[in-house]
Amino acid sequence: MLETLKARIQGFTYLLSHPHQLRWMIIRETRFGQRHRSKRAWVEWQKYDANMHISGLRAHPESQQFSSLHIARINILSEMIGSIGKDLEVLDVGCGDGVLGDPMMKMGNHVTSVELPTVATLAMKCWAPAIVAGDAEQLAFAAESFDLIIAFEVVEHLWNPASFFDEAYRVLKDKGYLIVETPEGEGSLYYDSHKHFFTVELIEKMLGSRFVSCGFRRLKPMTGAQTPTIILLLRKS
Repeated sequence: MLETLKARIQGFTYLLSHPHQLRWMIIRETRFGQRHRSKRAWVEWQKYDANMHISGLRAHPESQQFSSLHIARINILSEMIGSIGKDLEVLDVGCGDGVLGDPMMKMGNHVTSVELPTVATLAMKCWAPAIVAGDAEQLAFAAESFDLIIAFEVVEHLWNPASFFDEAYRVLKDKGYLIVETPEGEGSLYYDSHKHFFTVELIEKMLGSRFVSCGFRRLKPMTGAQTPTIILLLRKS
């Protein structure tokens, strides 16, 4: 009881000394207080949160480009894609500001990006290549269209991650690959835009026999990520 009260007092003190965070919390609870009650409300919250995040990155691009987390992610992604091949048809799901698309294209691949409406419009002004407004849980592509799907910092945000994995399986070509990156463990839920948490075991259990694990990498907590990060390379069975 005493520890709980102490934590609440510390949180209240923090908000008073950080007016930007206080404003963010007020907007979240007044405009998006019903976000957990329906997918539609949750998606509206996600659109707002993503737009604010991307706008911040546009104002201060160096905050991501030179962060240790971003550099580590790009290196691992490049290594995993290099092990698959070149001239790949790649789908970047939940591309955000599109910062992952450029290195993939420089490796000789063709990249299509997907983002939520309004977020896609903003992403076009950043680094995103060819982009389609859409829903990760209902991908607007024909079956067996892509050699590779990447979903970095996506599944933890979705209303129903299982639907995304179903769709990824559908639009991947035979023996195609899926690369998933997400915070590891329950600490992921400390972020108010995250609805789910994952571990390597949880993801492999969700995928069942549809995908074969080709290995994973784990990044320790660092600037930009308060929890460990896992990146899994999976092949369609």
